[in-house]
Amino acid sequence: MSDSKALPMIGGVMLVFFLPLLVVIALLVGVMSGMGSAAACTPSPATEAAGMAWPTDKKEAAQGWDDEGPEQHKGMDFDVAKGSKVYAVESGEVKSVSGDWIKISHGDAMETWYQFFDTKTVKKGDKVDRGQQIGTSGEGTETAPGKSGAHLHFEVWAQGDDGGALKQADPAKLFASASSSGSGGGCSCNTDGPLVGSTNQEKAFNYLVSNGYTKEQAAGIVGNMIHESQVTPTLLNGTSPPTETRAKVAEGLDKAWGIVQWYPAKKMITASRSKGVSYETIETLEYQLKFLKEQLDGTGPVALKAIGDKMKATKTVEEAAYLFAHDYEVFTLDDNDPEYDERKKTAREVFDTYSGGAAPPGKPGAGPSTACAAGSGNIAEVAKSLAWPDGGHGKNKSDATPAFQEALPKWNSDQGYEVWSDCGRFVATVMRMSGADPEYPMVSTGVQDNYLRTSGKYDVFDNIAMSDLQPGDIFIGAGHTYLYVGQWGKYNSAAGSLGGHVPEAGYAYDVGGYTPSNGRFAVARLKKK
Repeated sequence: MSDSKALPMIGGVMLVFFLPLLVVIALLVGVMSGMGSAAACTPSPATEAAGMAWPTDKKEAAQGWDDEGPEQHKGMDFDVAKGSKVYAVESGEVKSVSGDWIKISHGDAMETWYQFFDTKTVKKGDKVDRGQQIGTSGEGTETAPGKSGAHLHFEVWAQGDDGGALKQADPAKLFASASSSGSGGGCSCNTDGPLVGSTNQEKAFNYLVSNGYTKEQAAGIVGNMIHESQVTPTLLNGTSPPTETRAKVAEGLDKAWGIVQWYPAKKMITASRSKGVSYETIETLEYQLKFLKEQLDGTGPVALKAIGDKMKATKTVEEAAYLFAHDYEVFTLDDNDPEYDERKKTAREVFDTYSGGAAPPGKPGAGPSTACAAGSGNIAEVAKSLAWPDGGHGKNKSDATPAFQEALPKWNSDQGYEVWSDCGRFVATVMRMSGADPEYPMVSTGVQDNYLRTSGKYDVFDNIAMSDLQPGDIFIGAGHTYLYVGQWGKYNSAAGSLGGHVPEAGYAYDVGGYTPSNGRFAVARLKKK
């Protein structure tokens, strides 16, 4: 840390508090500002998780969210020609089609609003799929800083942690990265894919591990981030969450900003802007992690490869925490300053929380498997590691996540009818790979239903309330089966659909009140050993 960059000092109690409790809903309402979107290896939400689809073919807003001055713009404007296609960003039901607007409900917690149409192709009550065209864009006039002329205006309305009425939220943080193909789960995630994890700390940890850092090294870096910013992308030195400072404002200040408190802020922001990166993107956790990675790789605009090489040579959590503080943050502290011990302690908390178990100091990688790894016993996390964290995928092998393409032939069979979209094969692959039930029948929902009810390994509930579900529960019904994984971004389940789509995120439905002929689902839960 440079002489003029003050350390945000956080007491031990605060450090422990922030590790597990910063949840994805904060992203939706923006109240935690910057705790952007994205589990041990699903180890997702933002987002944080993969983000929404884009409402237009142009994946860059001409005008983003602006609530700094007296003239505010609470939405995004896409500079597209009149007659351009407009798409639903997520599956839902059309709430209203009136005047310049189309409004789509995505359940009780979120709506998306679209303004300025030339033509509309949906009506109130229509069910729409993610990516479905809902009309063509028109033109309109907004108060500055909003756009005028031909463009699409887009808004997100989301429910806060306290429930109640929906509030406007910054849409930028809910989109998948424009440059991302979306890696889809797995412990070896695509380095530019959606972040996975339930807190910003966890997402940062998983990102670093996915990009070649050991768990010990990743914990050392994230432990420092917690002291620097609480892993809040829009945090300005001298402030604390939920206060946020937008990148455009921070760029002109002689203060540190961002997840590692780049000082001065313009060192990172101006360098990014010179590469054509928008202010909105710079404010996201995804981008800031990528910027840091490229710094340490020596490939970014502010390269620090020598420090990156030294980081990758560290062996223990404590060594990594010290080195990142001393060399990257450039402490002006004496080596015996207690701040180093605080950062080491926090890094150890990160490791113990997100690595799947604590490794003895000096023995990197000695802890148990990560939660999404083979043999972990964690049904829900393995399911999330193999399935896409969003919907809208095809049915073929090439449409599946790389992790599922690797796992299915290893733990099941890739021979047969529509194997990559087969719901039963997906559930069986998860159960076998996780080690939760290595004898789970590889295929056929009928065979699996009989096994669940007769093997003695499961409790089966024909009548169960949604509120009583637990991650790892198996939904089984006539001709279909899928898994409950708990809160996963906007979703809570994972499923394949024979001939329809490869394993992907979705919503639990038709649960309880099961009979063999009514199309609803029973729930099977593996008994505790």
